[in-house]
Amino acid sequence: MRVNIDEIKEGGLDRSWDLTREQVDGMVSGDQAGYRSEAPLKLEAHLDRVDRRVLLRARGQVALKAPCGRCLTSVPVQVPLDFRMTFVPEDQYAAPPSKGDDDVERAESGASFEPTSLDEETYSGKEINLDPVVREQLILALPPYPVCRDSCKGLCAVCGANLNEKECGCDRKVPDPRWAGLEKFRNT
Repeated sequence: MRVNIDEIKEGGLDRSWDLTREQVDGMVSGDQAGYRSEAPLKLEAHLDRVDRRVLLRARGQVALKAPCGRCLTSVPVQVPLDFRMTFVPEDQYAAPPSKGDDDVERAESGASFEPTSLDEETYSGKEINLDPVVREQLILALPPYPVCRDSCKGLCAVCGANLNEKECGCDRKVPDPRWAGLEKFRNT
């Protein structure tokens, strides 16, 4: 998904892209929850130019499936995408000015960015590649731990049976190994 900035006129530019299931799978691959695409993603975008900056507003919805984090059954997940991003030319992008003692405070907290620059990306040349931005926004929108329902009982730790379907009867009480030496006194 590339946009030539010369195509963005005064009233802005509306674009839409249809991403195939394979493209969406490539974007969510590597996620620990194991998401897979159920359908293509249609992404609608509006781009405006302000001097050399480009403002992007995009929205879409993607249908995914993932194994339940408790019982491993397949769970359909609808992930809405709705984000804004500002693209700044690399030659205009400057790090925020140094503030002395604030730099030490920022280094101690681990933060290396300013809140105002969170929705900014850089570009060079006449084209903006939206693929990495859409991938990032999709990954940020994913639920980290999908479950089939809030009351999911999960799997039996002993036999692996799905406890939502039937109670297996296994003794799932795990004794504390620190008390195992006292077990012989209980039986006498």
